[in-house]
Amino acid sequence: MPVNSPFSRFCNASTGPQLAHTENAIGALKIIIQSAHIDGSSCWRWRRPNPSVAIRVNSTKVKTDTQSATYDPTWMEQTLYLLVASPKEEIRMRVYDHHEHRRLLGEASFDMTRLIESGMELNAQLPFLKRRKRRGDLLCSLFYFPISRSLETDVGIVHLTVHRAEDLHRIEGRSSRSCLVVMPIARVRLAWDTPSIHVTPPGKMIDKGLALWESMHEFLCFNKSSCVVYVDVLDPHLEDLALGHVCLGLTDLIEATIAKRGPWPLSGSAAGKLFVSAEWKPLNLKPNI
Repeated sequence: MPVNSPFSRFCNASTGPQLAHTENAIGALKIIIQSAHIDGSSCWRWRRPNPSVAIRVNSTKVKTDTQSATYDPTWMEQTLYLLVASPKEEIRMRVYDHHEHRRLLGEASFDMTRLIESGMELNAQLPFLKRRKRRGDLLCSLFYFPISRSLETDVGIVHLTVHRAEDLHRIEGRSSRSCLVVMPIARVRLAWDTPSIHVTPPGKMIDKGLALWESMHEFLCFNKSSCVVYVDVLDPHLEDLALGHVCLGLTDLIEATIAKRGPWPLSGSAAGKLFVSAEWKPLNLKPNI
């Protein structure tokens, strides 16, 4: 079963799923929306809807692709993942119609405790409602994968922390004069030419050239041994001028964190150093290929 993801190039050996992030995750939720039936009376002027489903757990969200002109869409070919921070989370699913503008058709909800009590795997038919009226049904397959510390696996959750940077200076113009940086940001990517997965707030400057972030982010990784973490330190006041960057293999970063090694020199900086760490949380999860 193929799956699509902007992270497939670095998290998985071939293709990767669509996923969403949280902090302090205790496991991962895998969802397949097999199909849906939409009541025609819920659609504007009885026009066939262009439906999609958005799934939210706490503050994280993923969504299916949009199907065209159908009351009976299917997303069997698409796998979605969410990170879970509590076994008591509520899974909320919203069905939308995408014609001229997005319009809510109905909402369904599901309690994580029901999934855990069923043995971490469940097929469920969920009615979705709007104004307390049933507007259709969703047929879903749900799987929960808790963290398993004893496993040796390439699939898991990465808890990444960008701590601080030291000796940050930028060179100004042709004079090559060194200037102090005010409130820089750090941007994290998992491939050189892909969008960032995390951007820190502006750093708190607690000394000359020292920026403090202590900014955390978690993401699901499907191939630890081939994943590479890129961190750019930028000056947001000068059109995100690059002050330096590091490129680290995820395995090397995890091992360095355990051994308490660091900091990492910032390439492109005269003397800048970056303090960053990563914790590995293994999962007994096999991604769909």
